[in-house]
Amino acid sequence: MKNNRLQFLLKLLVDHEINEQELEELASLLSQPDNEEAIDAQFKNTWDNVGAQEELSESLYSKITDHPRFSVALHQEKVPKIKPNRILNLWYYAAATVLVCCSVGLGIYFYQSGVGHPQKAIRMQHAQLSGKSKKEKAYVTLTLSSGKELALDEAAVGKIVTEDHVVITKSKDGQLVYDLSKTVDDGNLAYNTITTPVGSNYQVVLSDGTKVWLNAKSSLKFPVVFKGAERRVELSGEAYFEVAHNKKQPFLLTAKEMNVQVLGTHFNVSAYDDDQTVKASLLEGTIKANYNNASLLLKPGQQALLKNQVGSLTQHSFDADEVMDWRNGYFIFRNEPINEIMKKISRWYHIEVNYQGQLSKEAFGGKYLKSNSLTELLSSLELTGTVKFRIEGRRVTVMQ
Repeated sequence: MKNNRLQFLLKLLVDHEINEQELEELASLLSQPDNEEAIDAQFKNTWDNVGAQEELSESLYSKITDHPRFSVALHQEKVPKIKPNRILNLWYYAAATVLVCCSVGLGIYFYQSGVGHPQKAIRMQHAQLSGKSKKEKAYVTLTLSSGKELALDEAAVGKIVTEDHVVITKSKDGQLVYDLSKTVDDGNLAYNTITTPVGSNYQVVLSDGTKVWLNAKSSLKFPVVFKGAERRVELSGEAYFEVAHNKKQPFLLTAKEMNVQVLGTHFNVSAYDDDQTVKASLLEGTIKANYNNASLLLKPGQQALLKNQVGSLTQHSFDADEVMDWRNGYFIFRNEPINEIMKKISRWYHIEVNYQGQLSKEAFGGKYLKSNSLTELLSSLELTGTVKFRIEGRRVTVMQ
């Protein structure tokens, strides 16, 4: 084996500069059993050069699990066994994952982490067509200014209703579109509210052209027509916004106790009632987050975090994949305790979560398709060996 080539490919992998052809080549080198000693040496050499930092490990893990070959699972295949004397960190598992996903294909991984570096990677099985847990039938609803509710899931494609000179239609791809036929600023605002149930996302195009994606168990209240000096909406839950630019009429969002002001930008806000925080994450443009007398002007890649209990507004960096994967049909967890994971799961699968005994202090991470069954997701978490579940109808009990 050409050791220099292996070292070169590993360095590309760590630096996030590896392309798909090089990734395939690296997988081929790793799959040769007679190269085991050289592989160990190169792993150690590359690792020593880049530094064994936890943030780098997680970033590298994401690089691997985002590879296109991670979309198919073969239950019969197993994760390569790792000798006890090898370094048990996420970086090594990421390298092992390259071998597996490029040669045989796998589903999604969970990893379990403790106080230090992640210690264990667990294979998650791909969903089967049968045996999925059924979610209670619930509808995305549109509440008109009159108070009348419409079930959007059952509405036919085309015009649904006209309100305040706006034609509200359902497009072929299922999104709701507000088409402003003419402008009538009489000073009166008619409000609509879209509400998503457990297990459903929905997209709406507002009358100004702003696009909004609502996550499960969320609601958005907005004027049918934006009139006056501002465009103001109210959010409960989580939504991603692509705001139409209008300097003369700024877009204002209220989410619990946080106010977000934008001109035209792409951002995500999470403000569930059962969360202790409100998060505004900026992907493009500029926004200002306000709370009482405090304000933060954010740039892309920055997040405003409001902690409800202490009333503090702070600025942080964030993982764009973690924020956006819900839109793409995934759960994504990054070093989260089991109670936070179960909170997210309960918003998608119609379940009641109870806890028995002391909660595990372990942190978990992973990526999982929302279209998969609840039982498969919980079974995968059980494989970490630190948590167990009992399912009784819609009640899920979390045990040590």
